[in-house]
Amino acid sequence: MVGRGISLYPGLGCPAEAALAYLELARRAGFSRLFTSLHIPEADGGQLLAEFRRMVGQAAALGLAVTADISPRAFPALGAARGDLAALRRLGVAAVRLDFGFSEDEIAAWARHGDLPVVLNASTIDEAALERLLAAGVAAGAVEACHNYYPRPESGLSHALFAQRSRAFRRHGIPVGAFVPARRTPRGPLQAGLPPLEAHRHWNALQAAKELIWGGEVDHVLVGDPLADPAEIAAIGALQEDCIELQVTLSRPLERAERALLFAAHTNRTDPPAGAIRAAAVTDGTAEIPAAGGQPRPRGSVTIDNPLYRRYAGNLQIQQQDLPADARVNVVARVIPEEIFLLELIGPGRKFRLVEAT
Repeated sequence: MVGRGISLYPGLGCPAEAALAYLELARRAGFSRLFTSLHIPEADGGQLLAEFRRMVGQAAALGLAVTADISPRAFPALGAARGDLAALRRLGVAAVRLDFGFSEDEIAAWARHGDLPVVLNASTIDEAALERLLAAGVAAGAVEACHNYYPRPESGLSHALFAQRSRAFRRHGIPVGAFVPARRTPRGPLQAGLPPLEAHRHWNALQAAKELIWGGEVDHVLVGDPLADPAEIAAIGALQEDCIELQVTLSRPLERAERALLFAAHTNRTDPPAGAIRAAAVTDGTAEIPAAGGQPRPRGSVTIDNPLYRRYAGNLQIQQQDLPADARVNVVARVIPEEIFLLELIGPGRKFRLVEAT
């Protein structure tokens, strides 16, 4: 199960009531983690510790495990000596993510004998550095990893590097987390989202979460920006890991048989055709499907073969390439443009379902 989490940041002026409501919303949606940071330069140092204590206490009362992101500048904010992870443990933190500014020797020592579980930086630690940490006695089963987010536009990772770094950790059995941006209340100072992947910077949180959850490269997804849209939090929490869900718009008012077939549970055939996703089974009632074909079939079209296709009536496909009109094929819906990318994730034998876009 891919875990889910939210983020809140002390010292940036989030009202206590709004923070608590957001934590409660996430818990109701099935989220289990809260990410926060103790080294944001723009945070109000005079308010940071008090807000941090309050936030951690609220999260703990709701059963959310708190991971605190730190660099060397975090320890003075806590009134603690460098490396005193016990100070964070006493505040109720469940794990500490080591962002930047620490040597490999420090990281290895804290991971071996620290007072808190350590989360490694999945974006900056390459495979060679990871091998050195493991050789220094860091137990793969005792640590996790989490990618950076990148507030500055045009500074996020490519898909290729993201996947390479994630796979290096996961090959050793180390779980990997990553963030998705949220556009409702993007965090300062630039309000440009907090994605690890540059390609996600202007995406909605839901679509970015879908790619991470169903792309198979991460074990935890966290909404990086604070106070995300409640509807997106609920939708992300409801995503099923084993079944890809695509939003579609209907091409026209559908007959009952077409609608029943469209919104049934589907599995892509283990031998799908070139250029299409083909549902493995045909449901009952195909004789009631009207002969209403003859529309062009651009990429993302959802089609159902009508009775003119004889024994293939009821065959449901999602087109991955543009095709011409065919009187034997009804175009019943289209995948929304924001989710066309999901077609590449529906491989042979993969479960999928279609839902009407709201």
